[in-house]
Amino acid sequence: MSSPTDDFTPIGDVLKRFDKKEDKYISREFQKYGYDLAKELGDLKHKSLYIKLAKEESRVLLERIKHQVLETGRGDNLGGLFMWQLKQAHWRDRLTKNRLPKEFYIDSPQGVAKKLLGQILVTQDQYRVLRAGEITETEGYLGEEDLASHARFGNRGRSKIMFSTSGQVYVYLIYGQHQMFNVVAHREGRAGAVLIRSLKPLIGGEGKVAVGPGKLASWLKIDAGHNGLDLVLSEKIWLAKGEGLLKEKINSGPRIGVDYAGSWTKKKLRFWPKHCRYVSKSS
Repeated sequence: MSSPTDDFTPIGDVLKRFDKKEDKYISREFQKYGYDLAKELGDLKHKSLYIKLAKEESRVLLERIKHQVLETGRGDNLGGLFMWQLKQAHWRDRLTKNRLPKEFYIDSPQGVAKKLLGQILVTQDQYRVLRAGEITETEGYLGEEDLASHARFGNRGRSKIMFSTSGQVYVYLIYGQHQMFNVVAHREGRAGAVLIRSLKPLIGGEGKVAVGPGKLASWLKIDAGHNGLDLVLSEKIWLAKGEGLLKEKINSGPRIGVDYAGSWTKKKLRFWPKHCRYVSKSS
């Protein structure tokens, strides 16, 4: 597990955005608060940055994060932890405000699978640590007619959720070790879901940490406890609006690992952006 400071922006990078000329005439109150904040965090070396934050950020937010850091932080990098917490707060505000509505999921599974590309999958653990990534690969699973879909078994057992309200989480285990994260998606009176296969990490990771559905669920700490959660209401997991893709920028191909599905094996129900390296398998 990565430590909380693994994902914060280095102070040196933030300081590059500090314009001494532009910010020359900051009031004494801002200067005093920023100086005191830097001092409490043991980071007077970067006091100019804290003065700028005092001018631009909510005082309530800065105080809340400061107290969290001073209560739980250890070592000589409290300033770095503070910046990481501030970045998390900014992301949380943005991703919460842009949560996808219920209507987004009321469509055919293949339609939702395409629309999900470029959207942002977010999880938040018990410590309010965010992890999130841009969706880069999906697979649509239809109703009872789809021989690769769990819905082929009818409205019972673990597949029952595929017949329930769109916008719910469907998680199941394969090979006794890998969790698969799905979004229930279908039109009224139908059944279906979308398997999220891969992400491009935005918060809390880098590289191909979430390429492949098993790796994705492991990195985001998705497990059976998420099954049945409402993506519109849950504080543990949700989808936020990202940059959707135009049809001409989407590739399609057969789903992976469904050789048993007869005529459905070669149906082009897997989707991914063109020229994207965050894909679990090339077509």
